[in-house]
Order: sequence, then C-alpha cells, then structure tokens
Amino acid sequence: MSLTEAQSVFAAIHEDGLNDLLQRFFAARPRYLSYGSPGFVAATTVNSTQMSAIQFPGIPGGIDWSVQIARPRVDAHPQSAPLPAELDPLGLQRLSIHTVVEICINCNERQNRGREPENHPHDDHHGDKPPSGNLRPVCFKVEVFAIAHAERTSSPDGDAIRFIVDAIELVDLQPTDFETLIECLLLQILRAVLASVRLPLPALSAGAFSLTPAVGPEIENDQIEMYGSL
Repeated sequence: MSLTEAQSVFAAIHEDGLNDLLQRFFAARPRYLSYGSPGFVAATTVNSTQMSAIQFPGIPGGIDWSVQIARPRVDAHPQSAPLPAELDPLGLQRLSIHTVVEICINCNERQNRGREPENHPHDDHHGDKPPSGNLRPVCFKVEVFAIAHAERTSSPDGDAIRFIVDAIELVDLQPTDFETLIECLLLQILRAVLASVRLPLPALSAGAFSLTPAVGPEIENDQIEMYGSL
C-alpha cells in the first residue's frame, strides 16, 4: 500500500512538532493556563484569566480560588513515555497528555480584627497582583495524565484539528472518593483548555500546495496524519 493509501496527498505533524506548537501557543497566551477569582487575579491580562469567586451564603464576596496548569506535553501512539497503569497501554488513535495542576483556595480561619496580616509562604504565588492582606492560600499540586483523540472541526476561520480529552488519571491522590472528585473537575478543565488549541489545516500545506482533507486526523507512528487531495 502506498504512503498516501487511496488518496493523492499525505501530510503529518510529528509529536515533537506538536509539542513545540503547544509550548509556543501557551507561552504567547499564558492566560489559558492560569485562572483565579479576584482575590488571586486582579484582572484578566495576558498572564491570567479572572473568574468569579465561588458564591456561598455567609461568605462576603465568595470563596477565592485559583487553578494553575503547567504547559502540557503530548505523546502520540505508540506510547514512548511511561503511563499510569490505569491508562496503559495507550490505545490506537490516541495520544497521552502530561501536566501538573495546582489548585488553591483562600482559607481564612478567622476574621481579621484589625491585626496586621501575617506573611504567608504562598502570598507571592500569582504575578498579576500580590494577594490581599487577608488572603490565606491553601494549595496542592497534582500530577495529571490524560488520554485524548483528535478530530477535524470547521469554523468561519477554516478547517482545523482539535483535541478531545477522553480520560484522566491523577498520581498518588488519596482517598479514592477525593481522587474521583478531583479527576471529574480536572477532566472538565482540561477539555476546556485544549478546546482553545486548534491546529489549522493550512499549517499542513507546503508552499503552493494545499491539502483538501478526506481521511483523518489519524494518530499513529508518533504523529498526527491526514490524507486528501490537492
């Protein structure tokens, strides 16, 4: 069988190129990996995205929180890097994602009664704004592995490839019920974050030659492949 199978054109991006694309995308748009309520993020900037605090009766202004995601790395089938047993082996037409997520909430143990606030080791955690004096961040980091697939999508800006997260696994998080809760939360967050990343199909073109896709995207041979015609 020919490289292009039944089509006339074959195009692919290797996982190394895809990781380079992701690194450049998030380096230029770090706000897609950094979220927080007003106590942590003063305003939406290129570095962070401000969102509402968690509203709860009896807590003026709500519960402040933040989520910080390390730049993800991907590994296309066949898997090269180790995976947790729950996700191993990596299935056909899938890629794995590895990142680290830090979640913080503001934990005021008592009301401020005019005393000078104590310094806290996390007080300079966010760069857009030093946290307010009564902010007491309680944070934890968790290593995250996820499995995703690629699909073609169309928009007014043109055809592109996007990535959909299928499953997620956290490393060394106990008890099981807590792990399940955090996995549910991070699954939805990673799906939303990766939805912002699109690989335009024109990026798979070469000079005057433009790919009209017919088959794909397919994930194999450590790359994302498309088949079509000129």
